[in-house]
Amino acid sequence: MSDTQSINTQSINTTTTELAIQPDEGAEAAPVSERRQRLNELAQQLASAVQRKRALVAKVDTMQRAKLAAQGDAATARQQWSAKLRDADGNLTRDIQKLRANESSALSLAEEYGAMEDEIAAELPKLELELAEVADRYFSTAEGVTSEAASQAYEKLLAQAGDSLAVAFSLFSKAENAGVHYRQSASTGELASTFFGRLGEAVRHRLNDSAVTDQVAQQLALPPMDLSAVDMQLARSPARRSQLRAQISSGSAV
Repeated sequence: MSDTQSINTQSINTTTTELAIQPDEGAEAAPVSERRQRLNELAQQLASAVQRKRALVAKVDTMQRAKLAAQGDAATARQQWSAKLRDADGNLTRDIQKLRANESSALSLAEEYGAMEDEIAAELPKLELELAEVADRYFSTAEGVTSEAASQAYEKLLAQAGDSLAVAFSLFSKAENAGVHYRQSASTGELASTFFGRLGEAVRHRLNDSAVTDQVAQQLALPPMDLSAVDMQLARSPARRSQLRAQISSGSAV
């Protein structure tokens, strides 16, 4: 390896080492931005809506099972009184009348459970829309928080390693143009392209390091989200949400 290449490699490696910015010990925590506060509020709203949807779905399931059980009781009672009626040569005995009353009662109960199921299920589209709208606002706000964190990290990088980067680039430039006639020397733009290209490659090799990913997660500090109950297609489509909103208003949403 030539002396110039050695200087280049050492300069770039030294600089990339300094790019892993560690939190200043004893430094005061940065104030929570309005955007991050809003993100936390949206996360709480989404969690609340998810819980309400699950409770509603559980109620619908309970009504369905109760309706099916009542329908099963009605079918059993009908089979019993039908068999007894044949055994009694068509005479309506007290047992038969009782079984017929049981069937009628079970059918009435099944009908009521079905009506309750429909009433509860009618609330689901509203919750689906609420979840999708909150999720959409959450994603939009999260993008802003990520951009905010990126800007802060960049400013911190310049504050902590800006001088070192400038020194490394200056040394790199001198090494590259050493012994070269000034008419043939590389321009600052050409040198910057080479230097920062190599620097970028060195940084990209570090992106999956646990030290880096841990710091990224720590600086983003996004609230945990459970999106399993969210219709993501609805959340990503303003047109579909508008259509569902219109259906809810007209009472045609199912």
